[in-house]
Amino acid sequence: MKFTCLCSVLKQEIEYASNFAGKKNSLSISSNVFLSTANDELIIKAMDQNLGFSSSIEVNTIVSGATTVFCEKLNDILKNMPDVEIEVSDSEGALTIKPVDDDNKSKIEVSIKTIEADKFPELDSADENSFFTISQKLFFDMIDKTLFAVASKDDTRHFLSGVYLEKKDGKLVMVATDGKKLSCVRREFEQEIPDFKSAILIDKFLNMVKAIGTGEGVISIAPEDGKVFAKIGNRLIYAPTIVHSYPNYERVIPQNLEYSCVVRTDDVIKALGLASVFASDSSTKKIYMHIADDKMSFTSEGTEFGNSTQEISCSYSGPDSVFTFNVSLLTLQIKKIDSEFFRLSFRTPESAMTITPEPEKDYVFVIMPMVNS
Repeated sequence: MKFTCLCSVLKQEIEYASNFAGKKNSLSISSNVFLSTANDELIIKAMDQNLGFSSSIEVNTIVSGATTVFCEKLNDILKNMPDVEIEVSDSEGALTIKPVDDDNKSKIEVSIKTIEADKFPELDSADENSFFTISQKLFFDMIDKTLFAVASKDDTRHFLSGVYLEKKDGKLVMVATDGKKLSCVRREFEQEIPDFKSAILIDKFLNMVKAIGTGEGVISIAPEDGKVFAKIGNRLIYAPTIVHSYPNYERVIPQNLEYSCVVRTDDVIKALGLASVFASDSSTKKIYMHIADDKMSFTSEGTEFGNSTQEISCSYSGPDSVFTFNVSLLTLQIKKIDSEFFRLSFRTPESAMTITPEPEKDYVFVIMPMVNS
């Protein structure tokens, strides 16, 4: 095998591949990346357990062939190579990398051991009819508005550590919750979305989808039993889904709430930032929010360093109400609002509340106030 290409082009694909290759050692085939070139095309594959990645780039193929090499080490090598055209060749169990036109001041040539290509396992594939194609920009926005709300990895309810995906009423729905906060996006696309079995997507899959995309153009997705696939351009990735029933999220979203308050998003973000200066010193990160007479105020719980209070204007007609929040959880949700104003709706200061953009859009956040002991 022998080919030439621009170092930065190969480096980008190997960086993506390194997120899917195992980190064990160079003797493990799952730690290696598969390289195969023919007809001026280089095919790149990586996999570890149930995750997989494949891609292809244009190269100048001099000798067709295939091999595998320790992905992590190849990634490190390419990061430290000059951004010039390089020659990559495989001979006698080693992959050699060097600049095509090296100057006389410094000679660069790196060799790394290889493992035969026929030992690399086949990647999983999806039925082409299972894929549906939608806007990258709109799908990535759905990820941004839900992924932050998943439970941490050490939560015993592992099914909450992923984002729930389903089709309902002709719309694509994504939901995430950790029991204290919830995010739900119900989005309609211009493209028709076929019926598919709902799935819980792991965070690594969603993060890698965004990493390999540009936010422009389209993405093709295929949820299948136990796995989900995504294609963007010449790149394909897949990952296992969390096989578990998801809670009935619609029952968690409170309806017909009696009171609501409309406030400027940026004003609340700044007020929360000030309140967090002192709230972050306590273990609970507790703050108090008071709404009354078209005024909203935030007070941090007193600490040995002091406390803070800030009042901002809002639109509200209802009883004087005081809420207790973890400032970090509330800030996470408010920062995801992409409108100038948002509406906070509630029944009592101790019950679940909804946060929605104003005017209303296709997503809703739910937060549980802290219970004062």
